Amino acid sequence: MGIKDEMQEKAQQAKQKMQGKQDEASQRGQSEQERLRRQADEARRQGRPSFDDIQDETDDRL
Repeated sequence: MGIKDEMQEKAQQAKQKMQGKQDEASQRGQSEQERLRRQADEARRQGRPSFDDIQDETDDRL
């Protein structure tokens, strides 16, 4: 195996590792978004304003 082949293999491994990290970050982001959505729904059920409700009020004032 030549140096060029070794470098291409290392580049491919790095690319796969980076893709795995991006997938992992995306999954965490989706989980966090779902957690915040559930938290806002629970706040609304209990009669408390959620962040989205407060943001809507702020937007209406502008």
